[in-house]
Amino acid sequence: MKLIKRYKTEITVILGMALIGQLIFALVSHSFTTPRYEGRIFATTGVRHKQEDLHTLNEAAHYFGQTIIGWLKFPHFFSDLQKVVSLPDGSSLSAHIQERQNIIFTVESPIALKQAALVGVKDYIQGKLNEYNSVNQTEFVLTNLDYELVEIKRSYQFGAVTTLIASTALAMAFLFLRKELLTGK
Repeated sequence: MKLIKRYKTEITVILGMALIGQLIFALVSHSFTTPRYEGRIFATTGVRHKQEDLHTLNEAAHYFGQTIIGWLKFPHFFSDLQKVVSLPDGSSLSAHIQERQNIIFTVESPIALKQAALVGVKDYIQGKLNEYNSVNQTEFVLTNLDYELVEIKRSYQFGAVTTLIASTALAMAFLFLRKELLTGK
């Protein structure tokens, strides 16, 4: 009991911050727990070849994969894609290199996607590759394709626990800074 009286202010601040954090989370939890959907396209960049050095071709395909990822960051790439492929409003497209020549394209959407939409995205990107190949006399392709549709759910409990941890950490940081500023050390 003596310990509780000694740290009454600290306990009150921590419990107060935790309560405030939980109330705020309760108000915004709908946006946190609303499911999102991802469509993933697994692809390998390759180069058609005849007698060239295979190692050099693999290096070229690897570096060209980074070029493709750069295309996705161009401001009009996604809006042009949406004109061709009917993706829901609020969708987005990203990509990253998984390993060497392997690229994973991820389409995030507020509603469930169909595989046909993913095939449309792949066809659009392959069309851009074909344009590049035509201008530069290269033969880059997307091969070894695989598609995956995933629903991403975050539970209310996960959000509540995360908020509890974050609000407790903020309260402790506040108490630490308050102590440091008041004592001047």
